[in-house]
Amino acid sequence: MQFRSALFLVLFFGLFNACVPAKKLEDASALNNRLMEENSNLRKQLEEESSQLKMLTEKVNEANDQVRKLVSDTAYMGEKYRKSESLNKDINELYEQAIQQNQLLVSKSSAEKLALNDSLKRKQQDLYKKGKQLDSLQQNLTEREKKLAELQALVHQKDSAASALKAQLTKALLGFEKSDLTVEQRNGKVYVSMADKLLFKSGSTVVDPKGVEALKKLSAVLKQNKDLTIEVEGHTDNVPLAGTGALKDNWDLSVMRATSITRILTDNGVDPKQITAAGKGEYYPVASNDAADGRSKNRRTEIILSPRLDELMKILGN
Repeated sequence: MQFRSALFLVLFFGLFNACVPAKKLEDASALNNRLMEENSNLRKQLEEESSQLKMLTEKVNEANDQVRKLVSDTAYMGEKYRKSESLNKDINELYEQAIQQNQLLVSKSSAEKLALNDSLKRKQQDLYKKGKQLDSLQQNLTEREKKLAELQALVHQKDSAASALKAQLTKALLGFEKSDLTVEQRNGKVYVSMADKLLFKSGSTVVDPKGVEALKKLSAVLKQNKDLTIEVEGHTDNVPLAGTGALKDNWDLSVMRATSITRILTDNGVDPKQITAAGKGEYYPVASNDAADGRSKNRRTEIILSPRLDELMKILGN
């Protein structure tokens, strides 16, 4: 079988070289070299943007860790504050005892008066130190509660913005089959998942007219939300890519599809600075590739919308 295929290719290229002028062959070779160079540049850009996404994800995780730590610390400081209040009550009782002892000085001998006076001074000094500690604890607790409240308000604001965006997108994309297009909100982000059959023919990187229509409606919403970061992720199943040409494998296919969708979004008004295009190939399946239904679910494009974290990073940096 391999011998027949090789013989066919030899005959084909022999006939092709006999029929095609040398100038066209040179142009085709130059085009192929340019496509390979563009593909290499896209891979480098993908690596850089994937690194930036990883860094941003780490910052988000650090922010979430700090929020959890602040909640834990606030509970701890609250317990210390309650203990301080109990301590303050004890101090007041000591002070009352000291006053009573001071009143007894009138009826005591000189030696007894000096001893009581020294005891009173020590208790007053102890009272002053404990009062200072209590003031410091109260101030620290107040500052932590304020910072925690700011973080919680900002997280709530981001969640509310994500919910409003999801509602906008759901309304704008009415009319498309649920099996072809879904809008979900998870972890403060909005995920728009578009099935392969809505966007592309098998092995193609050219978006079908119905897919272009959906992307235009999506663009109308996104270009009104300038405070979003947008990531376009291409995904495939694990079936090897058939045929030859500029696309070598499923990874190439996923990158080129993500780029095609990104261009449609930017051509329809979305700010290019907000968008990152990434190809994930077959490596992030949402279903098993052992059955046709699972492979169909894995062939998808996900558009992930995240609120910018500038304000959150500013609070955490204080």
